[in-house]
Amino acid sequence: MFGQSKFIQNSFSISFERCADVRRRINEMEDRLQLRYPSHFGQPQLIPVPDELDPEVPRVIFGSKHGFSQIIVSQMSLTLNVAYSPDWQIDIAKGRQYLKERVAVLYSLFDVMHGERLSAYFCGLTTRVRLQSNVDDAATVGALIRRVARNGDGQTTHDINVRRTIIVGDRFFSNTTIQNYRAWRAEQNLSQIPRLRRDAAFECGIEIVGDFNDRFSFNEREGYISTPDVADEVIDQGLNEMQGTIERFQKD
Repeated sequence: MFGQSKFIQNSFSISFERCADVRRRINEMEDRLQLRYPSHFGQPQLIPVPDELDPEVPRVIFGSKHGFSQIIVSQMSLTLNVAYSPDWQIDIAKGRQYLKERVAVLYSLFDVMHGERLSAYFCGLTTRVRLQSNVDDAATVGALIRRVARNGDGQTTHDINVRRTIIVGDRFFSNTTIQNYRAWRAEQNLSQIPRLRRDAAFECGIEIVGDFNDRFSFNEREGYISTPDVADEVIDQGLNEMQGTIERFQKD
């Protein structure tokens, strides 16, 4: 019923104590990237917002030179966003290696922001995967209901969204969201609101979003530190958890 999995996107983030003067450190960040990773990222895109504004609002974005990833810097987090090309979507081994290499870049920028004064609170990996269905939309929704819900059918149920959080190894949170999706071809007439008819979608299937992080350890253990070694575990375990979920849907 479901075809080959496609890894659409990954995001990896590091959360830490507020660095209110991050705007003053942008030049140093750019110098660090140019010195250590000259072929990876271009000039920063500055976002002109006041220092006292919400600390989670991005202050600067570093885009990769190949265009598939970016680093977003706020006063309380560093985030790497990666959108995979079609060949990488079906080979997450490449994405796994890429993530581990670029996470080192994040921690290098974290050092610029905080030096040895502070440690990261926690980190997390978000993974978005799609499994295209080879049956019609109603049958796809019906199959999803049978797997993750107690009642309903694909004729009267239009969308379904289920989220579950489990604790892994008394250290990590593993959040999984499962939902159906549809894709339509873009309308050319931008002056009208498009009619997104169910039977006009050229593709449908299920989308799985995994969020694997060590916030459980941060919540429960005073003085917890999230290190680059923990980040490595988060990437490996997060992708492994996702692979297990994919395989459960591909069994039938």
